[in-house]
Amino acid sequence: MYTSTSGLKKLLLLEKLNPSYIAPADIPEEYQSLLIPAAGQCYRNDAEAEILSQHIDFGPFSIWIHDIWAKQNFVLCTAIPAHMWCLHGLYEDSLHLEDPSAPSYLLEEKEFNLFNLPKGLHSIPIAEGKKVLSIHINIEQDVLKDMVEEFPSLEVLANKTPAGPGAINAHPYHSNPVCDFLVEKILSCRYEPKRAYPFLFRACIDLLRNIAAQETLAAQPLMSESVLNADKIHRLFNYLQEHPFIKHTLVQLGYIFKASGKQLAFEFKQHFAFTIHEYMHMCRMMHIYDVMQKANTPAEKIAAISEYPNVTNMLIQLKEYYACMRSATYQ
Repeated sequence: MYTSTSGLKKLLLLEKLNPSYIAPADIPEEYQSLLIPAAGQCYRNDAEAEILSQHIDFGPFSIWIHDIWAKQNFVLCTAIPAHMWCLHGLYEDSLHLEDPSAPSYLLEEKEFNLFNLPKGLHSIPIAEGKKVLSIHINIEQDVLKDMVEEFPSLEVLANKTPAGPGAINAHPYHSNPVCDFLVEKILSCRYEPKRAYPFLFRACIDLLRNIAAQETLAAQPLMSESVLNADKIHRLFNYLQEHPFIKHTLVQLGYIFKASGKQLAFEFKQHFAFTIHEYMHMCRMMHIYDVMQKANTPAEKIAAISEYPNVTNMLIQLKEYYACMRSATYQ
């Protein structure tokens, strides 16, 4: 729960028009394992807090990752240099957003919100001892609308009309296991920048797509059967993640999990917002990309074990997933 606190005010820019970074070598050794090689880093350490910020500018949008350790009570003054929309997710603890021009808002752990943020300062009291991981994708509404042609499911977010400053969504989105999986992939990406860029771009897009799917399903109640079968559906989720090379059919999955394939598909989407086939395809593309970057495995062998008829077919799907029109439009 939120407890009011006070202390020194500290400025943190949620977006920088002209960002400047420090050399990774200047960041303490204990935080080296957190560094994403493709990102630019900023680090500050004083009596009140340690803040490690990482930033990747994709052109149409940017992603910022803030690790914040509070040594004393302080007030984080997040600064918005220009009006923007922001998909924000919080991990490890909860915080309370205070804005004189909008209602105060509780940022709960493992929840996402799509914010309409005007230019200005937003205060967030942080109590001594707190550790939070804050992730936000900064994007303009017009950019979201431009992306709809390539990613149609984003239309439900792009067409939202903010009532004013603050959260655009009526209710917070959940950081469901798909979101957690994508965030983990972003945080653990150790590819050099050229190879990391399309991988991280697509992970951000898939995160936006999952949030859009949650928005679309918001009016659909979680059925009692889905609740009762939650353990089975989570086992299915883990199974698909652990076997990304196998192209299962719903009939095969129904046989494995002793259930109707149609019912598994319905309950999977209720729990995770993505369809089984969307999730399988995402895991397969990520795994193939990872194997091709890290190992000297021949493409023919990768295609064979991932059940593609030939290398060309596999590479076309991989290119479509990680390149698409954005290779020319966005990068």
